[in-house]
Amino acid sequence: MKVKVEAFVNEIENNAFQSAVLEILSVKKNVDREACNRLFEQFRSFLKQDKLTRVSQPLHFEDETVTISLESGIINLPFANSNRVDNFFEKNEETDVIINLIVEAADVNASGLRIDSFGTVKDYLDDYENVNQALITGINEQLELLAENKNAKSEKKD
Repeated sequence: MKVKVEAFVNEIENNAFQSAVLEILSVKKNVDREACNRLFEQFRSFLKQDKLTRVSQPLHFEDETVTISLESGIINLPFANSNRVDNFFEKNEETDVIINLIVEAADVNASGLRIDSFGTVKDYLDDYENVNQALITGINEQLELLAENKNAKSEKKD
């Protein structure tokens, strides 16, 4: 899947993309394939329609809500920052659409936002089982980091 930069920005700014927010899941330590199954299925279903996509899975983790989102973008920026895309691309440039894993939580880092890219949409659709496994690993790394940061913050208060 490829898209012209100008078309990408227009679709995001006009909310002309597929979007879903799933029901909150409680997670003790990490996620597994079963916990992520709805997220992955919904994301893949939207991507098969050849549309830009955002699917979010809120998690109750460490007594707070952590939002895990999968987005199809053109750079490792969330849709909310689409106005910055033209700093990196020419408007008429055509580029591959990539998969971004976005983790939003107060203690994930100073900005409360972590973004990692996991290849192109084409790669994902061709080999989604392996990419999903890499996404699970990525989510669990961020949850572990979040728990460590929260613990360190708690120790500073004591």
